[in-house]
Amino acid sequence: MTDPVARARQAGRAEEPRRPARAEVVGSLLRPAELQAAVENRSDPIHLGPVADTAIARVVRRQIEIGLDVVSDGEFRRWMFLNSFYDAVKGVATDRSAVEFRNERGETLVLTVPSIEARLERLDSPAAREAGFMARLTEYPFKVTFPAASLFVHPFGVSPGAYPSHEEFVGHAIAIERELIADAVEAGCRYVQLDFPLYPYLVDPEWIARFEAAGHRVPELLDKAIAADKAILEGIPDQVTRSLHVCRGNYRSRWLCAGSLEPVAERLFGELDYDSFLVEWDDVGRDGGYAPARFAPAGRIVVMGLVSSKRRELESEDELLRRLDEASRHLPVDQLALSTQCGFASVIEGNEIDEEAQWRKLELVARVADRVWPR
Repeated sequence: MTDPVARARQAGRAEEPRRPARAEVVGSLLRPAELQAAVENRSDPIHLGPVADTAIARVVRRQIEIGLDVVSDGEFRRWMFLNSFYDAVKGVATDRSAVEFRNERGETLVLTVPSIEARLERLDSPAAREAGFMARLTEYPFKVTFPAASLFVHPFGVSPGAYPSHEEFVGHAIAIERELIADAVEAGCRYVQLDFPLYPYLVDPEWIARFEAAGHRVPELLDKAIAADKAILEGIPDQVTRSLHVCRGNYRSRWLCAGSLEPVAERLFGELDYDSFLVEWDDVGRDGGYAPARFAPAGRIVVMGLVSSKRRELESEDELLRRLDEASRHLPVDQLALSTQCGFASVIEGNEIDEEAQWRKLELVARVADRVWPR
């Protein structure tokens, strides 16, 4: 299969990626029609074979042509973004734990999420296959995503009896995920992104009330979250980029958490040794302002998720430039970058947006990044 970078360069549409990356895709992309059709005929997205191979090669080539600095396989072999971990283990149920997502119109949808029903047993390493395919496909920088370790700290979702204590579950899950990350790195991954940490839950008034009603104190949960997100980094080689996507939930253009990061920002940005933090900031009314970015120390990049992956309407370049300028009042512009606010299809059905709008938004990210951080 021809390297997408070579093909794009032959067409005069590819440049060397910037380091650090200034224009990023978060991870998931809308599945094209032929892939959706294949999914409907098969129960397991992992085994889509040549259909997925062809679709991935196409979207990788387009991301390179657009000018993104790091690309993704669109997570086309996953049913849900978490499956790099949950498809690797036994002991998980997918029909017993549900959460409610909402949109700006107050409309809600319920998503059934993985829950731990028995002690985990590692069976597979699907992200290593994803990384191996991408490494064979292209020399361009690509990312592979995993659940953030602090997501394991979430106090709900582990059945009584599965582990002697929740702390033992967290430690075991981190140990397994470290192995999965090591497999992906060995297969050629040089950019690991950890998705959906606990912090947005810890600033959302409704979730805080639920935690406290169940006897869980937010300061203790924050301590445990920071410890988990530190621990997962152990063993990742220095040449591998490590990023944390501060996601607020993404299901069919709906979200799970709202609230300013201010209460957790000093510890989140100041204590975690990640190279970059991709933060959802597409709606400051819901997410709070950009001031929390001030806690990012020198050498760290805050990737501003200003372009919505939930709405079809295209943001204007001038508005994005204005918002980046506003963010630069809190953190120097050379510590900023730009991305969409989240993926376009955290679950296989995707958000309420079409492929044309998706690509226009990614092109917008690349154009604005070129204006702010010229190559």
